[in-house]
Amino acid sequence: MKKSTFPCVDLKFEGNTMIKEGEKRQGTLHYMEQDEKFKFVEKKLRYVQHPELHWRLLDRTKHGRVSINSQHVKVEFYIRHEDYQNGRDLADMLASEVETMGENLSETNLEEEVEECN
Repeated sequence: MKKSTFPCVDLKFEGNTMIKEGEKRQGTLHYMEQDEKFKFVEKKLRYVQHPELHWRLLDRTKHGRVSINSQHVKVEFYIRHEDYQNGRDLADMLASEVETMGENLSETNLEEEVEECN
């Protein structure tokens, strides 16, 4: 792969609104060889970030984890079939995991965690 650098470039920007300093946009950068200029064409659909929907890990145990965002708490368990013999074993494992998570979460400031999700 050949590397090229362009210390100063002319860039034609085609987008919905004018781009501001430090702003990120998704699109395609075209090099127009005949005039040695560049053109950036923004994608028609812009990605809208929703930081309130991004999950943050609160606690993790051997078989499970608890995550939080600004609207919900999510608890997930992953237990292999070979790790239990019957329903009673599975129920005991789940109870143990929930108890461990409960002890860890009782010392967590959830208001602060929710605030960090925004």
